[in-house]
Formats: sequence, structure tokens, C-alpha cells
Amino acid sequence: MDAKLHHPLAQQTDDLKASPARLRALTQEMFDVFWMLTTTGELQSTDTRWHAFPELQDHQGRRWLATFHPLDHQRVNETFTESVTSGQPHELTCRLLQSDHTYTLTRLRFIPVHDASGTLDEILACGTHLHQQEQAKDMGEAEVQLALQASGVGTWNWNLLTGELVWDDQKRALFGLLPGTPISYECFLGALHPDDRELTHQINMQALAEQQEYKKDYRVIWPDGSVHWLTDRARISRDETGKPIQVIGATIDITERKQREAQLQQANNQVNTILDSITDAFLSLDAQWRYRYVNRRLETYLGMTQEEVLGKCMWEVVPALLGTPFEDHYRAAMQSGHTTHFEAFHPACGNWFEVHVYPQLDGLSIYMHDISERKQAEEALRESEARFQRLRESNIIGMITTDEQGNVLEANDAFLALLGYTRAELEAEQITWSTITSQQTQQRDGEAFEEALQTGVARPYEKEYVAKDGRRIPVLIGRALFRREGVPPRFLCFVLDLTARKEMERQKDIFLGITGHELRTPLAALKGTLQLISRRLNRFIKRTDQVTPETTSFLADIQEHLLEGVRQVDIQTRLVNDLLDISRITTGTLTLSLRRCNLVSIVRETIEDLRIVAPHRQLLFETPENASVTIMVDPTRIQQVVTNYLANALRYSPADQPISAGVRVQNHMAHVWVRDHGPGLSKEAQKKIWQRFHQIKEVPIQSGSEKGLGLGLYLCQTLIEQHHGTVDVESAPGKGATFWFRLPLA
Repeated sequence: MDAKLHHPLAQQTDDLKASPARLRALTQEMFDVFWMLTTTGELQSTDTRWHAFPELQDHQGRRWLATFHPLDHQRVNETFTESVTSGQPHELTCRLLQSDHTYTLTRLRFIPVHDASGTLDEILACGTHLHQQEQAKDMGEAEVQLALQASGVGTWNWNLLTGELVWDDQKRALFGLLPGTPISYECFLGALHPDDRELTHQINMQALAEQQEYKKDYRVIWPDGSVHWLTDRARISRDETGKPIQVIGATIDITERKQREAQLQQANNQVNTILDSITDAFLSLDAQWRYRYVNRRLETYLGMTQEEVLGKCMWEVVPALLGTPFEDHYRAAMQSGHTTHFEAFHPACGNWFEVHVYPQLDGLSIYMHDISERKQAEEALRESEARFQRLRESNIIGMITTDEQGNVLEANDAFLALLGYTRAELEAEQITWSTITSQQTQQRDGEAFEEALQTGVARPYEKEYVAKDGRRIPVLIGRALFRREGVPPRFLCFVLDLTARKEMERQKDIFLGITGHELRTPLAALKGTLQLISRRLNRFIKRTDQVTPETTSFLADIQEHLLEGVRQVDIQTRLVNDLLDISRITTGTLTLSLRRCNLVSIVRETIEDLRIVAPHRQLLFETPENASVTIMVDPTRIQQVVTNYLANALRYSPADQPISAGVRVQNHMAHVWVRDHGPGLSKEAQKKIWQRFHQIKEVPIQSGSEKGLGLGLYLCQTLIEQHHGTVDVESAPGKGATFWFRLPLA
């Protein structure tokens, strides 16, 4: 047989090698399999049917062996090697993989091809499939059974005339039964999983009724309780009249495949669960642009459910995408097979998306992240930067950018004009922090830099800049930290020129000083006149023996009015003195006459004086265990502070409520406090009451005269601070207020 195969075919092959087209046409017509192999077993050429196995397209090495049943690999390889070694054709019968991933029996020949010099050049592999009848002719029963056992296929026959069911032992083994175990159709159904029993029986009956080939999958429960998946392929045989007489079938164990499918389905379910739970949109399209999957987020955007869009063309579901960047990028990715990424506005959803497109063999997977908020923030930032740039270029106030050392890196024209520098000098880096900052404010600037580094902003504060010509320019400066990518921290500063305001304050202080001095003289004269009248009236009453009751009452009223006039003059004098003190504080001419004093005596004397002025009010005084608390102070100024505290308490508390004051020593400090039962102060009001000329509008006066100039508490704070002490208030709305100050002990 070898010689018969060799001579004609080898001769034809030698003749046809020069004509590949004729050789390919001839071999594909003659054989079911035709490969050209090198003597080392590498694949050189194949027929077109090889392309049914894309996973085997790699021609390197002996990958063609993978098309044979694993149990036949060794026999095929040995036969190929024997043909190469002997230089003679050899053949064998083996199982070859088909495009439907089943195996068919094939007679395969390996034919050596020699060149003109007789050297072995290549090996031709030619194969012919053995059909059922030919298999019966060419293979004995023992060989068939051996092949079936090796392939794991069980065969069976169901005689429709007698009802007899015949299984081979391989079929029994697939059901977990021992060889020779009696079989019947009822036994077959009884071995099936309960969930598959009725359906399998219906498929069998339907196939018999329709007299057609069929395939069914079902589960079998072995005697040991394990579950196995099997698949049956069956064909109905008929007699000469066409009457069905038997069913011939084969059974294969597909448990591993079902397990893989279950694992794949579980993985798909997990992926779908993840995709449905994410806050971004995801979809999958096939090559015809039909939806294969959409997650819940995309359902929300589209306003349609998954069932409503699956299988439909995306361009028909969302026609608004046509002519947009979405269409351009999707079609480009589908055509090129390259992953792409873009940002665009989705006209149907009304949102901005960051889109990632991942091409697949049969479509696209698309991930869409909603970036609308980011786009809005970017737009707001652009608008903010534009507004800032307009503000900077408007030159309403000075604006500069500095480094951590305070050196000016950028400045608008308003700042340059304020200090007298040119833009050329700025670009030449001549505007340094040490040049434009006075020695007195450098420490405060350093504190502001640290504050901005820690919190991002520095509270506005006043400082002096040194102009190019040496002038001192008072300014209010605010500082904010900002960072740019790849550069050290930078500070944006707003600089407001305070020259005009400072001049107005100076002129105001001068005016207050002059006014105060001018007002003190007539007030002193008025007070003296009232006191003189009061003394003369007292002498007149004492010298007159016979005075009618009406006259006595009249004179008493006059005496009371004179005392009230003196009190009002004292109040006005105190206001004038406050104005003069403000002027002295502003100009730095306020002086203190310090001496050792008993703080308890100062507070007691002040309270006694006020008891004379307000005889109808109850003033309580709590003294410490040690009646003497020695401090180094100006007693007049401390008395002025206590008087202001007490006067405010009398003014802002009901007339029937007492005023409490006291002195105590705590932590080597003398502590003085005054408590009232008035309406109290809010947290916001407590921050403002120490400011100059501030008057509390939301707290009504309970008794006494009208509000003053709003200087009393400012003076109290300034005087106590000049004594190296502190002031504060403890209060809450509706719970009164306690004003206090602390001074160091002598």
C-alpha cells in the first residue's frame, strides 16, 4: 500500500509544486485534510478549513497536533516521525477536531516529498473522514468500542417496536452504573435529576412524534449522590416504508463544560452586579450598533429600561448622538479597533461625560463618567479668574503676588503707583520685601505669612510700606495662599491705601482735642455757678425762720434741680474728658502716674461716690478675705475704669435690681468685676463693644441718661492694657453681664 500511495501522488505533487493554485484546488477536492509540514513538524501551508480554529492560528511548532483528540497525540506524532525517518508514507486512523468542536474519525496519511536530488524536502499530511458506513467497513467492533471508550462517548439503542433499551457499558458508566446493569426507559428517567425528568421525557416524545434528530442536555444523579451533566444526540431509523423502528444515540459527559458555563455565568452576574451598582454609566454594543447591555445608571440617563433598549440600534434609540463627537469617536474606534478616550456634552442626557471606548472583536464596550460638576467648577473658575483679572486691571486697589519671602513677583499699576515704582523695576526684581517693608512691621508680616501657610488666609492688618522716595505709606493688607503646579507657594495680597483715612483720623483727633479743651472751660464755669447758687440757697433757708410750707417745698424743688444740673455737668465733663483721653491715646501723649495703691480702697471709694449720685440704686460690694490688695497703678485711671463699668451697669439694668461689684486675688492677679441683671449681650455684640465709638443699638437703656459717645469701654480696655492687664465680659442674652479686668499684683 505504501508504494501505491507514494508513486502517483508524489509524482503529482512534484509536478504541481510549481503551481500552488492548481495544487491547492486538487488537494482540497481529493482530501478532507491537507497540510504541508516541514521535516521538523512545523506547519507551512493549510487548507481553508484550518481557519475554523482561530485559537490555532499560531503556526509555531507543532500546534497542528492540538486538532487531534488528546489520546491520539502520541500516535499521530509517532507516525509523523516514522514517516520522516523512513522516508516512506505512513497512515493511521485517529480522531480529528471539527469546526463544531466535535471529533470525527479520520484516516490520515503522512507522505514524504523529495527534491530532485532525492533529499527529503517536506511532509504532506492528507486525511479523509470516515463516514459511518466506511467506519463499519474499515474498523472492527473492538476498534470502534476502543475508540468510543477513549473518547468517553456512550452509545445506546432504543427499539421502538419492542421498547427494549440497550446501553453499552460506557453509557452505563456515564450514569454511574456497573457493567451489565439492567436498563429500561423507567430506569433512565428515574436516574435523572427531578427538575429535568419531565422536560427530558417531553423532548423524547416530541422527537418521536416529529421523527427528527434531536439533542438534549440533562442532569444525572449517580448512586453516590453526585450530579453529572450529560448530553444526548439521537437519530431515528426507519424501515423501507418510512416507519420509525429505532432510535440510535450517543451520550457525552459535559459536566466540566456546564461547570465552566456556570462559573462564567456567575462571573457575568458578578460583573453585572458591579456595573449596576456603580455610579457611572456602562453599555455594550455589537458590531451592528445594537445594545447588548446597559447598566442601571445609563437607564436613568436614557429614561428607558434595559428591556426597552436591548437589541435596538443605538442611533435609533438616541438619534441626538448623530453628528456629535460621540458618533465620530465611536465609529473611529469600531473601525480602527483602538481604545479611545474623549470628553463631550451628551445632548440627550444634558450632561458632560468623560468617555472611554474599548473595542472588541464584535462591538464596543463604553464607560461614561459624569463630569458635569467638574465642568461647572471649571467654568466657574474661568469666570472667577476673568473677574479677578478685570478687578486687577481696574486698578481700584493695589494687588500683588509675592513669594514666601515677601518679594513682589507680580503687581498691578495701582500698587506700583502707590510705591512710586515702574514696571521695569518690577521685572528687574528691585521690589524686595526688605526694601519696601519698614523694620517695625517686618515681624507682623512674618506672622501673616505663617498664618496664611497654615490656614490659607491671613486676617487683614495694618502696616506701613516704604515708598521708593522714602515716604511711609499706611495700608490695610489681606493675604491669601495659592499654589501653582510645580512651583513653590505664592501669596496673593490686596493692598488698600489708608493715607487719606489716617489723615482724617489725625485731623479728627486734633479737632477732638481742641473741642475738648474749649468745652471744659464753660462746663467748669457752669458747674461752679450751679454750686454757688446751691450754697447761697442753703444759707438763705437756714437764716429764714418763718417760711410757709409752700415756700419750703418750692425751695426744695429748686435745690433738687440744682443738684441734677451739677450731675449733668459732671456727665458732660466726663464725656469731654473721654474725648481728650482719646486724643492723647491717638497722639501717644497719654501718661500714667503709677504708685502703690490698695485696689480694694479704690473700688470702695468709687462705689461710695456713685451711691451719692444714684441714692435710689442698690450697690453691693464683695471684698476679699485680705482687705488689702496692693497693685502698682494710676489710681485715677483705675477709678475711671471702675466708674465706667458701674455707670454702664446702672444704665443697662432695671432700677429695682442690685448691682454687684467685687475684688479677688487669683493666680497672682487682682481681679475686679461688676455684675448687672440687665438684658445681656450676644456673642456678636461682645466682640464689638470694645471698639471706639461703638454703641449697642440692640440693648435698650433701662434707667438713667441716654447713651454716650461709645468711648467708655474702649478707654477702659486701653487704660487696663497700659497697666499690663486684660479686660473681658461674660454674658448671655437675658442673663445679665459681668464686666471684669485683671491687673498684676505689685
